[in-house]
Amino acid sequence: MIHTPCPGYENQFRSYLREDTEEKRAAAAAHQAAVRAYTLPEGMTMEDRVIAGPEEGQKLKIRVFTPRADEKLPAVLDIHGGGWVGGDLDLDNARCIAIAAGVPCMVVSVEYRLSGPEYHFPQPLLDCYTAYRWILDHKEELGCDGQIGLHGSSAGGNLAEGLALYLRDRREQQPALAVINCGCFSTRFWEDASYQQNYALRMGSDARGDGAEAAYLGGYDGTTPSYYAFPELCHDVGGLCPHLILTAEYDTLRDDGLKYAMRLLRAGVPTEIFSGGRVAHCFTAVPHPYTDLTHQLIAMALRREFGRMDV
Repeated sequence: MIHTPCPGYENQFRSYLREDTEEKRAAAAAHQAAVRAYTLPEGMTMEDRVIAGPEEGQKLKIRVFTPRADEKLPAVLDIHGGGWVGGDLDLDNARCIAIAAGVPCMVVSVEYRLSGPEYHFPQPLLDCYTAYRWILDHKEELGCDGQIGLHGSSAGGNLAEGLALYLRDRREQQPALAVINCGCFSTRFWEDASYQQNYALRMGSDARGDGAEAAYLGGYDGTTPSYYAFPELCHDVGGLCPHLILTAEYDTLRDDGLKYAMRLLRAGVPTEIFSGGRVAHCFTAVPHPYTDLTHQLIAMALRREFGRMDV
């Protein structure tokens, strides 16, 4: 497959190339610098807090973005990506700011425990659940109107969808909207056409037992994983909150996202689908007018589900 990246996304595209070259390393460094750059708008605050985690004695770091407002605002829980084994709060600063300003709403980003020898499913998911509950339990202190949405990218999208299913099954307050941005829903995406078409952009190891999915699960042991870990395994996706599914043309996970979106639609879940053209995995991390347009789409979808179209 011939790839022609959208102008302005070249560094991001090259950073995903599997072949390790000096050009790739330079592009990856430039891409990471661009992703982590941000400007806090006038009147918006960004505050780090430490809250109690789900395990005894555990501390959980969150970051709260609050735009200037004369009224209570809805909230969005943001879950960063990084293949379950990497990433941090700084990865999503620019995105959180764009969503907070665009809705407007407050955005809470959570630094869940990364997978590895010490932590794996369900611990990262329970960290995200704890942050979700903390927002609702502290809504008066935060100035939140009680409405809450979800946004997650890549592995964060997987965690956001797992959380949506977990909340549904526990009959807890549903998110107003789940935005799944280039998320991973399945351990079987190797079978998809998009994985084969984008061979040069494959992420991670080809050895199944060494991949990020196995690290998140704590290894494969012959059993079928929980559908909270990989939502494609869920027998029934009906009754979930409204969704916005974002995919990218040059993403190995493209078809995984599109197939899951169609399952949601067939199950009667209100679902909006956007597939970015000539861009790679998690393209909305790149500062670019096309990224701005996509963030406007996310903000508009959130405003619709928050009942704030007149804002």
